[in-house]
Amino acid sequence: MYKKTIQYKKALENAIMQSDVIKIFDNLLTIAVEEWASDIHIEPLENYCRIRIRVDGVLFELIQYPKTLHENIISKFKIESGQMRPDEKRLPQDARVSNVTLTNKEIDMRANTLPTVWWEKLVMRIVDKSKKIPPLSELWLEWSNEKIIYKHLAFPNGIILNTWPTGSGKTTTLYACLDYINKPEINIITYEDPVENKMEGLNQAQVRSDIGFTFANGLRWWLRQDPDIIMVWEIRDKETLDMAMESAMTGHLVFSTVHTNSAIETISRILNLWAKPYMMAWTFNLVIAQRLARKICTHCAKEVDIKSDEKWTIAKKTFSNFDKELLKKEIFSRWITQEQWSKFIIEWKMLKWTGEVNGEKCPVCGGTWYKWRIGLFELMDYTDDIKNMLIEWKSNMEIEQFALKNWMIDLNRDWVFKVIKWMTDLDEIYRYVKMRHN
Repeated sequence: MYKKTIQYKKALENAIMQSDVIKIFDNLLTIAVEEWASDIHIEPLENYCRIRIRVDGVLFELIQYPKTLHENIISKFKIESGQMRPDEKRLPQDARVSNVTLTNKEIDMRANTLPTVWWEKLVMRIVDKSKKIPPLSELWLEWSNEKIIYKHLAFPNGIILNTWPTGSGKTTTLYACLDYINKPEINIITYEDPVENKMEGLNQAQVRSDIGFTFANGLRWWLRQDPDIIMVWEIRDKETLDMAMESAMTGHLVFSTVHTNSAIETISRILNLWAKPYMMAWTFNLVIAQRLARKICTHCAKEVDIKSDEKWTIAKKTFSNFDKELLKKEIFSRWITQEQWSKFIIEWKMLKWTGEVNGEKCPVCGGTWYKWRIGLFELMDYTDDIKNMLIEWKSNMEIEQFALKNWMIDLNRDWVFKVIKWMTDLDEIYRYVKMRHN
């Protein structure tokens, strides 16, 4: 925990001792925002209750409190939200709430209650309005991946999809792309659920499914608004997909997201929505899969021997079917030094966290071993070869192997490159990515 939030942690403890629900929420929200947490979990257990916050993708227990206080905390939040029924404890409820922290930062929260066997659990997802969308050049897209994305942002029409689970940075990447191409002569329209970041120069619309304003209907209506670029927050059904493809075929550049585990799996997902392979070939430009990995705290990290680690053997094999000349070019262009490459490939060394400096807890990471996060990317460029393979009904495996052999940096390769550059470690990689044994 950062030094600046220790005072709020003590104030939270005092508020719990005094059963002051208002101060509990004020200090809790302030701690979460200052610690860059994405979610807050207020949850009852059998013998006690606890509050956890998700920082850099990992949940940490912040504090415990007695069960006698829990019902008051949940009821107070329901009343303050103005969107939940305090007397309804049998059904899940949703709310969207705005607030200001004790450090004067405006935040939006998406909250949900869930009845459990030990009373209701409350989870709040935080959107810090004070955080700015970073430029595309700062999102850890390196060399070939960077060239591919800039190439497709210059195209006048087609579909660019971003895929991966919630909390993987899709929102940031999409907004950064829109910000990069946002110009006075371009009309950009977005359909979002919810509108997380208000950006100047964009026409942003909040989808309202309860009154019939869905993604598919929104696309149909907004095509009459003379758009050049359209962002549809998520392709959830065949109707939305059909409208997105129609928009791409009529001269629009379309951005959207879909939930799959990799760029290549997006093909199966789209085909399952009854799209024709030739339609994908005509309209799809690029699919981006991404993840956020925790960055090693270099202040307390040290070199370790990893020869006996199975993860190292598998990581080394990720380049086995990659064109050797392209590999050399990628290494050089990512500014990987000969020393870094030799230490990992030949000497079996990499940086590893310790959490300590001179026998004491690291003052930079607080003993958590990691500091901040970095983006990892996999870009499936729909080249002419890939489009021909789609039309010929080639399998996902055949398409992926072809791309990996010829140009694609998948998540495994991008992560290993960043391990070699001492940005993260193998444990962090294989927390998210399947280990390929061949």
